[in-house]
Amino acid sequence: MGRFVSAALAALVIACGSGGGEQSGGGRPRVAVSIFPLYDVARRVAGDRLDVVCVLPPGRSEHGYDPTPREVARVADARLAVLVGLEMDEWAERIVRGASDAEPEMLELGPRLEPRRLTAHEVGDELDEHEDEEHHDDGAHEDEHHHHHGGIDPHFWLDPVRMRRAVPLLVEAFSRIDAEGAAGFRERGAQVEAELGRLHDEIDARARAWTRRTIVTFHGSFGYYAERYGLNIAAVIEPFPGREPTPRYMQDVLGAIRASGAAALFSEPQLDPRPARVVAQQANVPLFELDPIGGSGTSTSYEALLRANTDVLERALR
Repeated sequence: MGRFVSAALAALVIACGSGGGEQSGGGRPRVAVSIFPLYDVARRVAGDRLDVVCVLPPGRSEHGYDPTPREVARVADARLAVLVGLEMDEWAERIVRGASDAEPEMLELGPRLEPRRLTAHEVGDELDEHEDEEHHDDGAHEDEHHHHHGGIDPHFWLDPVRMRRAVPLLVEAFSRIDAEGAAGFRERGAQVEAELGRLHDEIDARARAWTRRTIVTFHGSFGYYAERYGLNIAAVIEPFPGREPTPRYMQDVLGAIRASGAAALFSEPQLDPRPARVVAQQANVPLFELDPIGGSGTSTSYEALLRANTDVLERALR
C-alpha cells in the first residue's frame, strides 16, 4: 500500500502546502486512531478535550486500503496516533507521519496487552511458503505480508477484557498531550472500563449457554474472542487476506471441517465472501458473517460491534 500512500501525501502537499490539511477542531489536539473499534473507545475517553479522528473509513478493510488526499488531510498534524501495532497498521503510521509537520507520538496498544500467538490452524501450512515469497515480492503486498509476521495475532480488540486494559494506556497518553484534561480523562476512562467489564460479563454468560463450540473463520480475526469465550477455531480459510489459498490448503480446510464437526463457517463483510461460500457448500455447513471492524450499519459503537458478532455466533452455536 506504500505507493498509494505516497501518491496521496504528494497530492495533499500540492493542495494544502507544507502546513498540513484541515486544522484540529476548535484548536484541540488531534488524535488519529487507526481503526474504528479503537477509535470508538478513544473518543469516549477523550470527550470534547481532543479532536479524535479515525484513519480507516467505516466499512473499509485495512488490507489494501488506499487513502484519498481528503482522507489523509483529516489526520494532518495529529499530536498522537493510536495504533494496534504488532505490524498490523504500519500503513496508518505512515499516513499520520506523512501528514504531520511535527513528529507525532505513536501509541501501539497491542504489544502491551499480552498478545497471543497464532495457532497452526489459524496460520495454515502455507506460512513457510508465504514467507519465502515475501523475500521475492516486489513490495506490492507489503502490508498484507506483515499482517501476520512472526505468528502474533494483532486482533486484540475483539476481546473486551484486553480492550478494557487498553483504557488506562489511552488515559495516560491523552494526559501527556493535554495535561489540563487529565482529570476528565481519568473519570471518563473509569466509566468506559466499567462499561467494558459489563460487556464481557454479558458475552461470557451468553457464550456459556452455547452447545456447540467449533467454528471455521474466513480470516484469522477472531482468535482472541474464541480464546476468551471457549470456542475452537478448526481452520481459517484465508490466513493471508487478499492471497488466494492453494488447492492443497483448501483440501486441508475441508478435511478439518469434516473431522472437527464444525458448526458453521463465517465470512467477513470487508472481504470477498465467494471463497467462503464455495467452502460452505462443499462442506455442507451453514455460512454466517462476522464483522471484525464495524463502524457502519448497526455496529456504530464498540459494544454494538461485539454484541452483533455475539448475536451471530449465538444463532450458529446454540
